[in-house]
Amino acid sequence: MPKNFMRIYPGLDWLGRADKYEDEIFEIVNHIQLFDKFSSDEVKSLSRFMQCYAAPRDFKLVTEGDSGDFLLLILSGSVVVTKSTLEGDKLIAEIGIGSTLGEMSMIDGHPRFASCTTTMPTDFAVLTRESFNNVLIQMPRLGNKILLTLLQTTTGRLRETCEKLMPAFPPSTHGTPI
Repeated sequence: MPKNFMRIYPGLDWLGRADKYEDEIFEIVNHIQLFDKFSSDEVKSLSRFMQCYAAPRDFKLVTEGDSGDFLLLILSGSVVVTKSTLEGDKLIAEIGIGSTLGEMSMIDGHPRFASCTTTMPTDFAVLTRESFNNVLIQMPRLGNKILLTLLQTTTGRLRETCEKLMPAFPPSTHGTPI
């Protein structure tokens, strides 16, 4: 796995398997939405299926439109998420420690929705679709817990986006709500 990922992203430094960093991951677990309801044993188990990397500042971790079969868990640093529009790139978010990126493409196999670029040196863990499938086979309870968490994260982001794009109507004094 590291050799394939490093071939795709040659500017990264491979730091090793995430279980080497499980104490650090567990220390920031309260910042990691993906893991906030996971026990230390569950975090340790999942860490065995992940690899860690370091990226320099201004490194494009994810490119809009590319295929993607992995998600990233930001362990240190900061990343901007941008979307191409007719007017140019639009800033969607700036994210940091504990955030995940790429879960939609990892799950549905569709091209990346946005680009993600580091704004400072950034360490992150990678969970590939293949590794996640291994979690589902070898540890189905943990795999299902991750799936539910990813679903909650994705639907939460969808709700936020809808609220930004479609402001709520004031309560109607006529008729019943839908």
